[in-house]
Amino acid sequence: MTRISQALARFIERRPWLFIIIAVLLSAAAVPGLTMLETETGFAALVSPDAKISQDNARYQEQFGGEPITVLLEGQLDDIFSVGNLAILSDFEEVVSHDERYRAVNSPVGLLRMAQEKAGQAGQTVIESVLYDSEGAVSQLMQPFIPDDEHVIIVVTPQGNMSDEESLQASKDIEEFFSTHPMDGVNAEVISGSKLVDAISTGIGNNITILLGLSVAVMMAILIFMFRVRWRLLSLIMVGVSTLWTFGLMGYLSVPLTMATMAVLPILIGLGIDFSIQFHNRYQEEVTKSRTIGEAIITSISRMFPVVGIALLATIIGFITLYISEVPMIRDFGMVLAIGIVISYMVALFLLHSIVYLADKRTPINRLKKAAKEASGRIERILLRLGRLAINHTLWIFIIAVIFAVGGGIVDHWLPTNTDYEELMPQDTPELIQLREAREITGSGGTIHFMVEADDVTSPAMLNWLQQYQDEAVSSHPEIISVNSLATLVGEAAGGAIPSQTQIDAILENTPPLYVAQVLSADHRTASISFNIKYIPLEETHDLLQLLQEEAHAPAGVNVSPVGSLALGASTMDAIVGARLTMNLICLGAVFIILLLVYRRLGSTVFTIIPVGAVIAWSSLDMYLIGIPLNPLTAILGVLIIGICTEFMVLLMGRYEEEKRSGLSPRDAMVTAISKIGRAIVTTALTTLGGFGVLIASNFVMIRDFGIATVVGVFLCLIITITVMPGLIVWYDNWRSKRLSRKSG
Repeated sequence: MTRISQALARFIERRPWLFIIIAVLLSAAAVPGLTMLETETGFAALVSPDAKISQDNARYQEQFGGEPITVLLEGQLDDIFSVGNLAILSDFEEVVSHDERYRAVNSPVGLLRMAQEKAGQAGQTVIESVLYDSEGAVSQLMQPFIPDDEHVIIVVTPQGNMSDEESLQASKDIEEFFSTHPMDGVNAEVISGSKLVDAISTGIGNNITILLGLSVAVMMAILIFMFRVRWRLLSLIMVGVSTLWTFGLMGYLSVPLTMATMAVLPILIGLGIDFSIQFHNRYQEEVTKSRTIGEAIITSISRMFPVVGIALLATIIGFITLYISEVPMIRDFGMVLAIGIVISYMVALFLLHSIVYLADKRTPINRLKKAAKEASGRIERILLRLGRLAINHTLWIFIIAVIFAVGGGIVDHWLPTNTDYEELMPQDTPELIQLREAREITGSGGTIHFMVEADDVTSPAMLNWLQQYQDEAVSSHPEIISVNSLATLVGEAAGGAIPSQTQIDAILENTPPLYVAQVLSADHRTASISFNIKYIPLEETHDLLQLLQEEAHAPAGVNVSPVGSLALGASTMDAIVGARLTMNLICLGAVFIILLLVYRRLGSTVFTIIPVGAVIAWSSLDMYLIGIPLNPLTAILGVLIIGICTEFMVLLMGRYEEEKRSGLSPRDAMVTAISKIGRAIVTTALTTLGGFGVLIASNFVMIRDFGIATVVGVFLCLIITITVMPGLIVWYDNWRSKRLSRKSG
């Protein structure tokens, strides 16, 4: 490894312009990739298309259409149902019925038209006779469309399995119709899930742009005041190049921008800058000992290349572990971060050293030595004192660390969970406000759908089971407002009880196709049952779905599957949060094996892994005390901590072993290691804190909570690296030396 490192260092020192030219060409090639990036913030980013629930949902939408688009009309009922406005609504139904993107439209206009045809006349008198009963209240027939005296609901069902872009355009075209056909005294609002998803996508994009600017500004300030080296902002430029290449590659590989991969940008800046700082710091140190710039470059690379390479490998292993997640956007997040970290390492190794060499080679070495000593002296003295203090109080520091770790392990099971889109986005988003206002008006928080499959779902035995199941569900769960199914349609038409097969067939034949198609497929092998529920948090929806599925007790040959947006959203809870412990354990295990193979010493491996597990536990305790829930981003915090803390410990252990090989005692070697590499670790931690810290300014609750949790996690990684572990490592080495001495004696 030493020979490889030295050969590589000499190659970089001899051909710096080659790497600069390559970097320029790759940067130019990455720009077109940025234009190819596409955004994905729908359920495709949360649920794998190979998952059973996705396949069930696709079959369901093929039979019954996609998520409904609601048109909410606001005004006095007499104005809404005036002859002129009814003509506009009739035109709307006509337009929708001839547009192949829409499957059906359910509105009071059709009922009024049938009433007028039956009466043989049109006019306001016929309209009022259908709208109101004998006591002047809204008639039972019209109640599903008229929630109160000032609102009317129209529901448009689009074709199933449309893309996010197609669904959004379908909603916008409905908005465009009512914009170009204004109704007298009536306001029309179009509410759909696709509009909410688009608002999230746009909001995150704008958010990340602002946060990126803040992140760069904060890091510049930290580098200027903390990293006292020549060309101190060079590390930031290097990570900028790395980010450009990473996101350009994402475009070429068709990796979408999701809520997770968008967060890669500040994370990659925070983590990727680490390698540049480590290499630059060691070069600055070697300048004070070398006769030429070339010698400083060669020594720096040959010493740091293996150590930083081990840290890189451990970090990559952590991020690759995310690929076991069932959530597509988490897999993409891990893959993009792993690629970005490798690119950051390569840029720091080749491009940074090339630029530094060309920038410094004409400057007298004595002037560089003087500047380097003045810049590093003060920080090294502070870290020297801190290292001695930590080693002198090892026992008490260790006891406190264990107490906090045990506390974190206990409260980890008490952390709340929040995977609800609505609660994780800015609460002042107009589309979200519209949706919540519609809920207040209708009293409905959404619909839980189940797909029922059998050889013939219209058989009396099948419908009797379905009727009994839904009746028990409504009586057992107060969250359920109403239910709509094939059993409901047939039962109401037959007076309550399920009739014979002949009567069932007659009822279905005489019922308007619009209503039959909502609950029964054309081949009579699939039926839909829909529970209209009050608004409850997603966690409660998840529990209700599980209960309803368990309580179904379907007959032999009958399959009941949860489908729809609420089922898809609830399924992400298990996929994201449920796999959290598994991912952390697999990641820790993989890092342990890699380090054991590299170090070939159990002691060094264990002392690198122990602090990682401790920081994960500490972070859980802090999240619990601060009140940060587990969400799609904070649930993967453990993997990030494993990458960051492992890197810090690998760098510390590498320098510690190097100083011991130079003849220093364990205590002096550790104090020297902390003072020398500690400056780079502290600077890295502060820049990483700055990169993640700006996320706290986000108005997206999910990103803000992730920013807080990550800042705490990175800070704890720094604390355990320079205060807790040094004393333990020195104690262990002294104990082992005494043990070996007694054996040899």
